[in-house]
Amino acid sequence: METNNKHIDLEYLKQIANGSDEFILQMITVFTEEIPGEVENLQNHLKNKDWNALRATAHKMKPSYSFMGVKELEDIVHSVEEYSGNESHLEELPGMVSNIYSITNEVISELQEEKKKFQ
Repeated sequence: METNNKHIDLEYLKQIANGSDEFILQMITVFTEEIPGEVENLQNHLKNKDWNALRATAHKMKPSYSFMGVKELEDIVHSVEEYSGNESHLEELPGMVSNIYSITNEVISELQEEKKKFQ
């Protein structure tokens, strides 16, 4: 049984993979290669107070976290999207983006470990 301190839950990904380890590997690879750049984009958009770009980037990231079962980040990214879109609760955004950054780094480490099981 997996420990509960993990951020990822690959059950949904395994369901849509229909038993294809190759598909799971591909999705993990895409996530680990693309999401760090998107997190960097979030940080830059926040720094530049580009709320529309921040909203768009958060929106684009949501499915990636859903596929990897990262529930806590699904919620945070959704809030970033909502707050930047409405330009409300802007004082909360730096902490949220910081959380996304640190949790995403942990998620990537977990996914690198998971990847070994499918290779």
